[in-house]
Amino acid sequence: MLRAVTIRTNIFSNILFVVVTVAGSLLALQYHFSKTMAYEATQRGFLDAAEKITLDLRDRDRLVKTVLSELSYDNAYIDFSGVFPLKTVRRLTYTMARFKRIYAINIGNPYGDLFEVVNMAGRERLYKTYHAPPRTRWSVIYIHDTPQGRIKRFDYLDEDLKRVFGRSEPSDFDVTTRPWYTKALESGGLYRTLPYRFENLKEEGITYSKTVGASHNVVAIDLTISDLDNLLKEELFVPEAQIYLFDGNGTIIAATTKKPALDPPMLEAVRQKESGRVFTASVNGKKRFMRVTQLLEGIGKNLYLGFSVPVEAMMGPYLQKILYAFAAALLALLFAIPLILHTTARIVRPIKALMRENKKIKSRRFEAVKPVSTRIVELMQLSDSLVLMSESIRAYEESLKEMMESFIKLIAGAIDAKSPYTGGHCKRVPVIALMLAKAASASREGEFEAFRFDSDEALKEFELGAWLHDCGKITTPEYVVDKATKLETIHNRIHEIRTRFEVIWRDVEIEFYERLIAGEEKERLERWKEKEHQKLMEEFRFIAQCNLGSEFMSEEKKEKIRSIAKRKWIRHFDHMLGLSEIERERYRYVRKKEPPVEENLLADRPEHLVERYDFDEEGYTKRGFKLKVPKYLYNRGEIHNLCIEKGTLTEEERFKIEEHVIMTIRMLEQLPYPPGMEKIPEYAGTHHETMDGTGYPRKLDKERLSIPARIMAIADIFEALTASDRPYKKMKTLSEALRIMAAMVREGHLDAEIFKLFLRSGIYKEYAQKYLKPEQIDAVDIDRILNESTMKMVQ
Repeated sequence: MLRAVTIRTNIFSNILFVVVTVAGSLLALQYHFSKTMAYEATQRGFLDAAEKITLDLRDRDRLVKTVLSELSYDNAYIDFSGVFPLKTVRRLTYTMARFKRIYAINIGNPYGDLFEVVNMAGRERLYKTYHAPPRTRWSVIYIHDTPQGRIKRFDYLDEDLKRVFGRSEPSDFDVTTRPWYTKALESGGLYRTLPYRFENLKEEGITYSKTVGASHNVVAIDLTISDLDNLLKEELFVPEAQIYLFDGNGTIIAATTKKPALDPPMLEAVRQKESGRVFTASVNGKKRFMRVTQLLEGIGKNLYLGFSVPVEAMMGPYLQKILYAFAAALLALLFAIPLILHTTARIVRPIKALMRENKKIKSRRFEAVKPVSTRIVELMQLSDSLVLMSESIRAYEESLKEMMESFIKLIAGAIDAKSPYTGGHCKRVPVIALMLAKAASASREGEFEAFRFDSDEALKEFELGAWLHDCGKITTPEYVVDKATKLETIHNRIHEIRTRFEVIWRDVEIEFYERLIAGEEKERLERWKEKEHQKLMEEFRFIAQCNLGSEFMSEEKKEKIRSIAKRKWIRHFDHMLGLSEIERERYRYVRKKEPPVEENLLADRPEHLVERYDFDEEGYTKRGFKLKVPKYLYNRGEIHNLCIEKGTLTEEERFKIEEHVIMTIRMLEQLPYPPGMEKIPEYAGTHHETMDGTGYPRKLDKERLSIPARIMAIADIFEALTASDRPYKKMKTLSEALRIMAAMVREGHLDAEIFKLFLRSGIYKEYAQKYLKPEQIDAVDIDRILNESTMKMVQ
C-alpha cells in the first residue's frame, strides 16, 4: 500500500521527476555514448587478441593432426608384437625433436600393450619421476606381457639414441582402458581430449589419438600447452587487462595472472551461452568489462577465452565530463524547488479531505464516507469513486460474513446429522452460550465487572466459536461415537460369538451320537447333553449381558469371562480368505496354521490391535495437549472389550472421542482469520477444560481460562444433560440436570460464578421453554441448588 503524502509533496515529486528525468536522460545519453565508445574500444581489443590467440591455437592443432596422420599412415612403424625396432624409436624422436611442444608419443595395441617415447629435454621433474640417469635424452617405456608376468620396462637413451640404462617393474596397466585409446576406436578416426593435467609432468596438455588400419592399433601424441601463458600475455592491450584460457567447468588452463579460480561472472556467461558479448560484472567490489569467446571448430568446442579489464581503466577519460554535467543539473534543480512549492498551495485542501474519507474506508466505517466538495474535476471523480467503492466493499463484506456463517452452521448441522448420539447438540450449544455471554457482559457483579464484549464483532466471534466447538467430531468414526455395546465395531460382534456357541452346541450333539453309537447308556448321555447345553446357554447369556455394559464389571465377572473364553471350538476354514489389504496387514504377526485349528471361544489376538499411524508426538506436545495417548489406535480384543469395567468404551475409543477437541483446535488454528476473529480456536477448544485443571486436552485451570471459555463449558454440559434426542440415555428434567451441574461445580469442574449467573438470570428456564419437552420442565429450587454447589466449600 502506498504511503500517503501531502499534495505539495506530490506535485513537487512529479515536477522533480520531470526535471530529473530530463536531466537524467541527457546525462544518460552522455554516459551511454561514453560507455559505447569504451565498449567499442574494449570490444576491438578483445576481438584482436582473440583472433591472434585463436590462430595460434589453430596452428598448434593443425600441426599435431598432421604429424599424427603421418605417423599413423605408415602402419609398419606402429604395428608391434614384440620389442620396437630402433627405426621406430628414431622416427618418433625425430618427430618430437622437430616439434618441441610434443611431450610424448604413445602407441597402444588391442592386447593392452603400450609403447611410449618421452621427450626428457628441459623437463627436470621427469628425471625424478622416472628415476632416469642424468644423461637421459629420451625415455622409452614399454608395457607388455612376459612369462614372468606383465612388466613396465624403461629404456633411457642419450642424444644419439644409445641406451644409458634400463630397468623393469611389475605393472597392471592396460592401454585399452585409456580414454584416448577407446575413444579413437569408437570414432574410427582422429580423437582429441579436452585439456587435462599430465600427472608425471605436472603440466596442462592435450592428447590426440588416431586408429591405424584394421589392426586396432592406436597412436597418440601428448602435447603440452604450458607456453600459452606467455602467448596470452603478448596480447594484453592495456596493462590492467587479464586473459584466461579455460574449459567449460571453469578450470583455468592458461592465464596472464595467477588466480586460484576463474571469476564467477565468466563461468556464468559460459553457462548462459553468452559467448562473444562484452558485459559488465563486479569482481571483489570493482566493475569490470568482460567477454567470453568460444574457440572455433577444430580447436575445441569446450575451450573458452576470457577477457577482463577494469571499467575505470577504459572509461576514466569520460567520467569527469559526466560529473560536471551532473553538478550543473543539480544546481538548476535547487533553484526550481521554491517555485514548485508555491504552485501546490491552492489544491491542498480537497486532497486532504479525500485522504480523510479514505481513512474512514480503511477503518471500515463505510457508512460515514461522504462526497468531498471541490471544483477540480479529477478530484470530484475521485470522491465519487471513493463513495461507490465504500458501498461496494460494505456489501461484499456482508456477503462474505453471511457465507462464512452459513458454512459454519452447515458444518455443525452435518456433525449433528452424522450420528443420533449427538442429536442437535452443535445447534443448541451456541444458543445457551450466547445467552450466557450477553448476561455476563451486561453484569456488573463480581468478576464480571471488568468483563465486556466491546463490540458486535467480538460477540459474533464468540458465537462462531460456539458453533464450531465440536467441528473436530467430523474426524471421529461414527461406530465409536455410536458404540452401544462392548463388542460393537462397525457391527455388533456378539453375533460372531453366538455362532461359536452354536458350533460348540452342535459339537455336543455330535459327541452325544458318537458315544451312543459306541455303546454308552442313552439315558446317562442325554443327561450329560442337557447339562452341557444348559451350561452353554447360561454362559452365552452371561457374555451377552456383559456386552451391554450396563453393570460394573467386578473382578469375579472378569475371571468368569476369561474362564468361558478357554472353551475350544474347531475352525475348518482359512481365516485369511476374504480380507482387505488393511486387514491382512494386521495379520502379519500371526503364525498361519492350516485348518482344522482348535481355537478358544473368546480371545485377544494380535490382529485385534490396530497400530497408531501418522502421530506427530512432537507437534502434540508443542501444542500443549496433555491427554494420555494410548499405544494403539484401537484394541478390538474380545476379552479386553468384554472386561471393560464401566460403559462400553475401551481406553483407545475413549481417547478417540476425547480427541475431537484436539482435532477442533488443530483444524481451526490452520484457518486464516480476519481481524477480530482470532479467538475462535480458543473459544471452541476449551469446553472440556475444568476449573481444577483436570479437564482436557490441555488441563488448563480457572486462572488460564477466559470467561467465554468457562461459559462454553457450562453451555456444553447443560445441553448434553437436557437433550431429549439421544437414543443412549433417558432425558433428564431441569432439576436433575441442574443438580448434576451443581455437583460438578462442587467438585471443581464448572465455574461457580457463571453457574450462579446461569441460574439467577433465568437463562436455564428461558432455554428450557424453547428447546425442552414439557415433561422435562419441573420446579427448580435455585437457592437449594446453589447451596448444594457450595456445600463442600462451606464444610
